[in-house]
Amino acid sequence: MSMVRIGVYGAGQMGTVHARTLAGFAGVSVVGVADADETRARATAAAAGAEPCPDLDTLLAMRPDAVFVGVPNIHHAQASITALERGVDVFCEKPMATTLEDAQRVLHTVEHTGRAYQIGFNRRFAPAYAGMRALVAGGMTVYSGTLKINDGDRRTPVWLSDAAISGGFIYDKGIHLLDMARWILGPIDEVRCLARSSCYPDMDDAVALLRSRGGAIVTFSACGHATWTAPTERVELFGNHATAVTEGFERLVHAPGLGRSTAMHDFRALPYEQRLGYEQEEQAFLEAIVSGRPTPVSAEDGYRACELVDACYRSAAADGTSVRLA
Repeated sequence: MSMVRIGVYGAGQMGTVHARTLAGFAGVSVVGVADADETRARATAAAAGAEPCPDLDTLLAMRPDAVFVGVPNIHHAQASITALERGVDVFCEKPMATTLEDAQRVLHTVEHTGRAYQIGFNRRFAPAYAGMRALVAGGMTVYSGTLKINDGDRRTPVWLSDAAISGGFIYDKGIHLLDMARWILGPIDEVRCLARSSCYPDMDDAVALLRSRGGAIVTFSACGHATWTAPTERVELFGNHATAVTEGFERLVHAPGLGRSTAMHDFRALPYEQRLGYEQEEQAFLEAIVSGRPTPVSAEDGYRACELVDACYRSAAADGTSVRLA
């Protein structure tokens, strides 16, 4: 296999994680890291053995095979479209876009260009969540459940609490578990949501009821002003006297039924990048672009997650009125 040339756009937290992890893969060269902050670009590039760049145009001029987009959310859609239209494959951090209209633009661009595109839903690759999905795929019927995700600080970086940049708290944080609901339970057909602004100008509290096409009813809650007390996220699924529970990325507990032994899977010993699924999602993307096979988390997946976020906001704006999805 020839060397895969990667560009990283954005030298913040996620851009730095991707640059560092990718630099450790055999057959991969991180050729450039672009960021408007020269100090950050230089630091992240140096750690990955790459060249620092001031902007996306300069990065794309280095002719990478693929670019990892990790800039603030408001820029995800246009950065992805620009790279795709120049014949470069794209791995984009969530969310795909901060409006449903922009998400549709990205989806159409992927379809038009035929380039590879993957959205950064790392939980699909994290062992705790992948294990839960395997339980459901293996026969556990889900009747109800709860999905909870908290954030301890919407001030770092400062743009997180600015909905004009982040798209809003549900677009930035809650989208992860909305994607989990769809990934594990199948299509979501109905959303009812209440939300409020509590500690930040953005709506930083949201509670929703979701109904899957298969009939499962689950609650979704997201809080942007909690503490970092673990677990900051938790999913509970309930079947016929059976339960499956994730405790953050650290544990998966499965109680298969009355009179049967409970199994606990502990992932705390795994390296951070593997426990959170970052290494696995990057490897899957690289394998897809080298082989020409579809990426495991598609543009369609990214769009459907944005559709769920949009439904939450539309429902909340109408005081919890039901929003049905096709």
